[in-house]
Amino acid sequence: MSEIQRNPDPRELVAQLACEATRQQAWSRLVEMGPPARSAVREGLLNANWQIRRWCALWFDHNADPESLHSLVPLLRDPKSKVRLFAVHSLGCEQCKAGENPVDVVPLLIERIRKDESIRVRRHSVAMLAYQHAHPDLEGFFRQLLETETDPKLHKHAGIGLVLCRQKAGKPPLGV
Repeated sequence: MSEIQRNPDPRELVAQLACEATRQQAWSRLVEMGPPARSAVREGLLNANWQIRRWCALWFDHNADPESLHSLVPLLRDPKSKVRLFAVHSLGCEQCKAGENPVDVVPLLIERIRKDESIRVRRHSVAMLAYQHAHPDLEGFFRQLLETETDPKLHKHAGIGLVLCRQKAGKPPLGV
């Protein structure tokens, strides 16, 4: 067993995320390390290799701190849609975070819904907004999506978002 296997350097593990052959083991080790790997993973968000940026963004879904969450924001405009998708999830998912998210994600998710070229990123942004951030103030936004969007999955999430917004406002269900 090599020294790296017994006592891995998180920066080396982050570098191994670039290679399909080493990615899963490196990912598992970074997950096992938890917060002590945070600095190396945060550096990985700036890596030239999109696979490294992608997996580092996802790592922060469960290991975020305020600084890291702010570091994810630029990845919402990454050239690679798979990086944007993981950044949307890690920023938008409240269930996996131990504390408050200092980033106002609602306008960022709305921007992705309106402007992202990837339907997967747009769908996931609508789902994050609907399930995690539904608020009565967003009822009109979800109504607009239902009127203008034709993608069935995006439409479904927008409909759920509308229902949840109405529930939070204490309004009766639609059609009643």
